Amino acid sequence: MTAAILLWLLLAPGDSAWQSFSAWFAREGVPGAPNDVLKAYAAQLKSAGVADAEARVAEVRSYIAAHPKEALALHFDRIYTWKDAPFTREPSGFVKKIAATRKPGRALDIAMGQGRNSIWLAKNGWTVSGYDLSEEALRQAAALAREARVSLDIRRSTHEEFDLGREQWDLIVMCYAFTNLSDEAYMQRVYDSLKAGGLLVIDGFGGAPPTQVNPVLKHLMNYHVLYFEDLPGVADWGGRTMPLNRMALEKR
Repeated sequence: MTAAILLWLLLAPGDSAWQSFSAWFAREGVPGAPNDVLKAYAAQLKSAGVADAEARVAEVRSYIAAHPKEALALHFDRIYTWKDAPFTREPSGFVKKIAATRKPGRALDIAMGQGRNSIWLAKNGWTVSGYDLSEEALRQAAALAREARVSLDIRRSTHEEFDLGREQWDLIVMCYAFTNLSDEAYMQRVYDSLKAGGLLVIDGFGGAPPTQVNPVLKHLMNYHVLYFEDLPGVADWGGRTMPLNRMALEKR
């Protein structure tokens, strides 16, 4: 690629710093910590001969701080198009194990990603709704659902914006959903949205040092705890060994 073409790709005429950055990141960025991503972008700008590279990176940093939802969506959109993305495309073994113990009903898949759990649930008789912030994830979920010949109710939303409703779900899945289990207001909304006897299934990052009480437990004691595990394991998202929580919680 010539320097002129690279410069045009990194800094299209009339684009804002954010538009130029997001076009670059969507095309060839490596997802990671914001500082690492911006450092890589600055290096690209400088290699292309952009004179005000540091100023443009500072503008991007300010935009990210002011528009976190847009930045997070860009991050996850890129993950779902990144061929080296370290997450499994198979449904969660824990979700399958717990869901198989219940008569199928209405299920909600929080932060559903490309639909790995939603599609499995739908294939096994559940009526499934799901939401995610990433348009690319939802595009892939819709395509995979068509391929599997199942129906999913797919919506683009954030945790804060999605209307969970009240007493309407027989099963809620939080599988590497990046929810804050210590957020009492949000977790109360989740609890209120379950039918009596409904299940909340959590599979994802968590855990606590051996000398401390797991911090999420005190926020979940209004459930009947059917299963609780706080052990290191290989994460479905990231592929590394780290502290994980697995829980099956029944609404009293």
